[in-house]
Amino acid sequence: MYQAIEADIENGRVRSPELQKLPAVAHVMITWLRSPAEKKTYDFSGLAGRLKWRGDAVKEQRELRDEW
Repeated sequence: MYQAIEADIENGRVRSPELQKLPAVAHVMITWLRSPAEKKTYDFSGLAGRLKWRGDAVKEQRELRDEW
């Protein structure tokens, strides 16, 4: 059984309100996520109106299915 919790590492120690749920000894796999300081925000407002589908979506889907 796998269990996932969200936690922060502060000075090399894991901090999370969910730590009480974990066993004292366990084999774990850790996935590093970006730190809050590294999060990027993207502004897609400049693309508004430029990414429009100009074809017939129904026709395209039927042609794709015909290839199968």
